[in-house]
Amino acid sequence: MVFSLDLMLHFYMKNRRRIAIIARDRQEEALRMAIGLAILNDSVDIYIIDKELQETEKNTMNLEMIEAMRIKIFTNLKEKSGISYLSTEEIAKKILEYDHVIPY
Repeated sequence: MVFSLDLMLHFYMKNRRRIAIIARDRQEEALRMAIGLAILNDSVDIYIIDKELQETEKNTMNLEMIEAMRIKIFTNLKEKSGISYLSTEEIAKKILEYDHVIPY
C-alpha cells in the first residue's frame, strides 16, 4: 500500500493533540513532561504561573531542550527575560483552545 505525502501529513496534523502544561509547584517535572509529550508529536505550550521559574540544573537543561524544540513558554509575571508575558486573563482564554490541560 502506497501513501502519498499529503495523506501522511494530513494524518500527522489531524491526530496531533494540543496540550497546555501549567507549572506552578513542580516545575522540573512539568518541563520534563512537556519535552516528552512534544517528542510524541503533540503540540505543547508551557505556562509558568504565579512563581518565578526556579534556577536549577534540571530546569536549565530542560530549558535548553525546550528552546531547541521550539516549545512556547509563557508566564504571568512581568519582566522575565526569555519568557513571553501573558496576563492571567489572557492565559485563561488561551487555555480554552487546548485539547488537554495538565497542571503541575
